[in-house]
Amino acid sequence: MVATPAVHTLYHNPFSICSLMVRYTVALRGPARDKASEIPIQDQSVDIFHEEQLSEHFLRNINPKGQVPVLTSPTLGAPIADSMDITRYLAKYYPAIIPASYEKEINERLDALHALNYFSLSFPGRDYVAQGFKAAVQRRLDGDISQAYRDALQYKMGIIERDKIGGLKPGAPEAMDERARNLMSDFERILPKQASLQAGDGGQTSNGTTSSGPWLFGLTSPSALDAHLVVFVARMRDVGRANIIPETISDYADRAMALPEWQAVMEGRKTMIEA
Repeated sequence: MVATPAVHTLYHNPFSICSLMVRYTVALRGPARDKASEIPIQDQSVDIFHEEQLSEHFLRNINPKGQVPVLTSPTLGAPIADSMDITRYLAKYYPAIIPASYEKEINERLDALHALNYFSLSFPGRDYVAQGFKAAVQRRLDGDISQAYRDALQYKMGIIERDKIGGLKPGAPEAMDERARNLMSDFERILPKQASLQAGDGGQTSNGTTSSGPWLFGLTSPSALDAHLVVFVARMRDVGRANIIPETISDYADRAMALPEWQAVMEGRKTMIEA
């Protein structure tokens, strides 16, 4: 008798780019390695706009960085609080997420994509957004709170100073823009020129390699790299930076976004909340 797999909880927010990357990966994950490898995943939305991620419970028990996504389960020794770590954890049970045939290439490009500062790319010239995050933490620090909570908030403040305030310093958004453009050129080289995103359709990658499928590297099924890239394309469009994305990748993303998996995750929303 096969034991029932433990339910995993995915803490996320529908306007968090890294949350969307993980949720879209889950939607595209394909079959499990075997019956025992199937992972039931339940969604738990975190209201980051009302600072739920800054609560004492969240910082001390879910993710000290005060960010989503986070994956938890009774079978995990500790929450998995990084989108790449979550992706690689799921790939152990769902092989299509990072197929062995391109494991090295996919992992390298996932790392490169996540080395970009998405905040820097999303909010250039809007220092007040970063200062708003800092002020929210400071308000809590100014209250009558436990030392453990104070320590957690001070750690979170350091994350904000480094990633958000630091990401908007003069020259930082421009440098990140250049890195993103160079990375997209690399992605363009591994994308089949002709692809309908229907399994079994053939094509040719732009470097001339014959492929049997329409996804990155000519795969017949989408990998985590496809999932994370399509979300990145959507975010760049939503923040008015579509010019970072080559036309071939933009067309490929459009085809992916027309499929049921994307529509089920997004439910008609953009990746950024509309003011």
